Amino acid sequence: MVLRVMMVDSSYEARRDIDSKIKWVENDFELVGEANNGEEALALLPHVSPHVIFTEIRMPKMDGITFIETAKKRWPDIKYVIVSNYDNFEYLRQAMRVGAYDYILKPVKAEEINQVLLRAKFEIETGIRKFF
Repeated sequence: MVLRVMMVDSSYEARRDIDSKIKWVENDFELVGEANNGEEALALLPHVSPHVIFTEIRMPKMDGITFIETAKKRWPDIKYVIVSNYDNFEYLRQAMRVGAYDYILKPVKAEEINQVLLRAKFEIETGIRKFF
């Protein structure tokens, strides 16, 4: 199975940083779309059908928390991962409340981001929730 991934972040540089740290080919991951904010992401979602979405919290037009909350109503099976500069307990709490799959701090570490994707892929393929 190829795991389809989408990135939502107002920073092009941040998206490129994440992109450069993911082992796309080796792990059968595919980048299927990118958006600058939650509004763009909602418009793109039906066309790219991602399994996992990486999203920043603070973005113009629609922040990551509102995006997850809105998108989960229509696409509840997608794994929504916050990737943020903000080491803030309140943001983490909000992310958990709306059903975020994980919360990763920037700058992202290659091992951490690949582990999150591998865990998501395992859970989607097997239906077994894996904690590590």
